[in-house]
Amino acid sequence: MSGKSRDYFGTLKSAGRTVLKEESAGDCIQPVQSQVPETPPHIKKYRKSYKHQHGCSILHPGLVDAPKPQGNWLYGKKTDPSDKAGDLFKQQPEGIKELINEINEQKYASHIKEPLGTMPTRNYNWPEESKSDGFAFGQKIPPSEFTAKEVVFPPDAKRDDDGVRLMYLKSHGNFEAGEQKNREYKWNVDPNEFRFGKKEEREQQQMKKILQHELTQNQYPKTTIISKNQEDWKNYNEDPLGKPKNQAQINSRMPAIFGEMKKDEQWTAGQCINGQPTQKEVQPDIDLGKATKFGFRNQPKPGDETRTFGVPTIRNDILKTGMKSVADPQNYGDEVPAVALLFPEKFSHMGLTEQDFLMLRNKKDIKQIFESIGIKYGIGKFEGVFKRAKEIQNTFDDKVSVKAFQLAVQEMHHID
Repeated sequence: MSGKSRDYFGTLKSAGRTVLKEESAGDCIQPVQSQVPETPPHIKKYRKSYKHQHGCSILHPGLVDAPKPQGNWLYGKKTDPSDKAGDLFKQQPEGIKELINEINEQKYASHIKEPLGTMPTRNYNWPEESKSDGFAFGQKIPPSEFTAKEVVFPPDAKRDDDGVRLMYLKSHGNFEAGEQKNREYKWNVDPNEFRFGKKEEREQQQMKKILQHELTQNQYPKTTIISKNQEDWKNYNEDPLGKPKNQAQINSRMPAIFGEMKKDEQWTAGQCINGQPTQKEVQPDIDLGKATKFGFRNQPKPGDETRTFGVPTIRNDILKTGMKSVADPQNYGDEVPAVALLFPEKFSHMGLTEQDFLMLRNKKDIKQIFESIGIKYGIGKFEGVFKRAKEIQNTFDDKVSVKAFQLAVQEMHHID
C-alpha cells in the first residue's frame, strides 16, 4: 500500500483536533460579524468602549449593578422657601405709612446732616465770592525760574574749601563720589602704586588651543607615527565632515568624478520647453474651429454662408436693468475682459475705469471735479481752458471729458 500509512493502534483515540470543512485560516482572521462573541455583561462595564459612549450617562463600574431606591427618590435636603427679591425691594412704605415714617425719621441727626442718597448739608455760611465758578481755595504759586533739577543740583553752586570738606569728612564721613577712603595708615609702600594679592598669569589664545588641542607651543602639529593599516581603517570607518564617506570601493586619495560628462549637443532649457517643431507641425489643424462630432457641425446650406448659429455669450441685444443682481450670470457687454484682471487700470482700486475719464460732462461738473483736487482758476482762465478742451474733444456741445480738460490744463497752466 504505497502512499498510505497504517494505524497499528486502532483501539486508541487519536490526539489533536479534527479539522472541520467550514473553518479555514481566512475565517479565523476575518470572522463573520454576526458570529463575533460579545463581551460578557459583567465585564463590559470595565471596557474603555463603555466609558466613551455618547448620549447616555456614564456611571462608575461599582454603581452599574447597584440596586436603586424605589419610587421618586431625591438626594439631599429640600431648601426651605426664602423671601423673594421683589418683596425685599418693596420694603419702603407707601402712602400714609411713608409720611408717618418720614416724620419719625426727622428726630435723628444723621437724617438731617447726612440724608440718604443726597449730599450732606453742613449749613456753612460761605461768602459770596466762593459761589462764583472760578473760585478756588488757597494761593496760586507763581512759576519759579528754576526747575526741580536745578534746585536739587544747582549749576552755579560753589564747592566747599578743602578745610571745610575735610572737617565734614572727619565728622560725618562725607566722601565724594568715587573717592577712596583714607584711614591714614602708615604703609611701608606707596598705596597708590602698590597692589595687594598675586597676579594671575593669563594664557593667550585659550579658545584656539581648545579647538585645536593637537597644537604644541610652537604652533605646529605634533607628528605621531602610527600603522598604515590603522589609518586606513580609520578613514573607512569614520564619517569625515563635509566629505563623502569612503566605502573602501577605491583608494580615497585618488580623485574620482561620478556621473556622465555633459555633451555640447545637449538641449537647453528653452529648447526643452518650446521644442523644435517643423513648419508643418506648427500649422493649425484643418478642423480648427469646426465641430468634428457628427450631427453637431452646423454646416450652412447654400445661401446661409453668413448665418450665425447659437446665442452669443455677450448679449448686446438685451437691455440691462437699472441694478444688476449678483445672481444674474448674463454678460451685457459692460464687463472688463480678462486682460483687465492681469493688467488693471491705474485707478481701478478707486472704482474708476477709463470710461469715467472719457465721459462727456457739462461745465459745472468739470469745475467741481477739478476744484475738489485743488485746481482752481478764475472765471476767465477757466473759460479759456474749457474752450481749449472743446477743441481737443472736437465737440460742438457744451460738454467735454475729464481727459480732454486735463490735456488742456497741461497746455495752458502757465498762461495767466
